[in-house]
Amino acid sequence: MRSMTLRLLALAVVLFLASPAHACRFAKDAQPEHWFEWASALFAADVTAVAQDRQKPIDVITVSVVETFKGPPGTFATLQVPSRMWASCLLEKPAVGARVLVALNANGDALLVPLTAPYTDLLRQHVSAMQSNPAPESDTRKGSARPPP
Repeated sequence: MRSMTLRLLALAVVLFLASPAHACRFAKDAQPEHWFEWASALFAADVTAVAQDRQKPIDVITVSVVETFKGPPGTFATLQVPSRMWASCLLEKPAVGARVLVALNANGDALLVPLTAPYTDLLRQHVSAMQSNPAPESDTRKGSARPPP
């Protein structure tokens, strides 16, 4: 029984440590279709303010929405990002004026990465392709709905 408990504890630790690594790899390497699958809101934005929460290890980043790729249109957003994400994912914390891609999922998780003009074009192409070839309704009775990568 003790051996089984230790195995479960080890598995829990491995899963806990692997989750941030997966998120970092996703943030750096995701293709447009992966962003659209993961996010319920996806938009290009310019960073207008960067601050740190004094009570928690969280960076508060305010952005002005420039272009909405998915989700309801908006004008600005305030995001709370764990401060450790920048170092652990080897991402640079955005400075005021930086153009970023912001992705929010249904669980309220936020990912924020630098956005280049060529990648913006890829996102626009993906939006155009989705609008000209809408996906068929998924039939959840048959289990055809796929989880995100």
